[in-house]
Amino acid sequence: MKKFLASFFVFVVTGLCVSASDFPDIRYKNIKLKDKICYNTTSNTWSQASCNKDKLTFTKVKGFGDTFDYNDSNKNFAFTTGCEYEFIFNNSLIGYSNNDLKFYEISYANGGIGKRALTKDEISAILPEYTIISLSEFNKNTNVFKLKKHMGELKILLYNDSNEEYRGYYFSSGNAKIKKYDLNGFLSVHKSGMIEFAPNGAYSNEYPRYVLLVR
Repeated sequence: MKKFLASFFVFVVTGLCVSASDFPDIRYKNIKLKDKICYNTTSNTWSQASCNKDKLTFTKVKGFGDTFDYNDSNKNFAFTTGCEYEFIFNNSLIGYSNNDLKFYEISYANGGIGKRALTKDEISAILPEYTIISLSEFNKNTNVFKLKKHMGELKILLYNDSNEEYRGYYFSSGNAKIKKYDLNGFLSVHKSGMIEFAPNGAYSNEYPRYVLLVR
């Protein structure tokens, strides 16, 4: 039977497939290569539990270029999420995209795959320990966002609430003490200061440089 590939975007991802040890602060287990996930067509739920004949079974495999696919057990259907980090949360398949700086819920219906960006409130429910900052919250004139840091570590997640992709963005700092993760929008701040979030370090009218002022 002819294999069908459901793709959502034409893109080249970074090829990162981080494990729990690469991102120790996230509480959800990353789905790794060769891991199996199950879809229950009756309850419309995902799991990594033992798959029986009443459930669809998908195995994570290497895709084209640097992408990752999920193949079903009969090898006649495959899909890609376009995400570098994927996990099961409340029986939903959730992925995080380094290019979009967004979380997505992946759904299966009528033999096809759907992809929906999660809202800020939905992300907060998944990661309540993170301070989530939407890109639209930065000052429109200065691209600056100010926030206070109390005692201890400050965990920040930048949430892309626009329709743009933010491929190649990264954090840099001259005076703040930060820890960067393999997932582009995540940051741990250990000492207050100025933090820049920019596309490959270059100013651009299309992709502006953002500044976080942590006091």
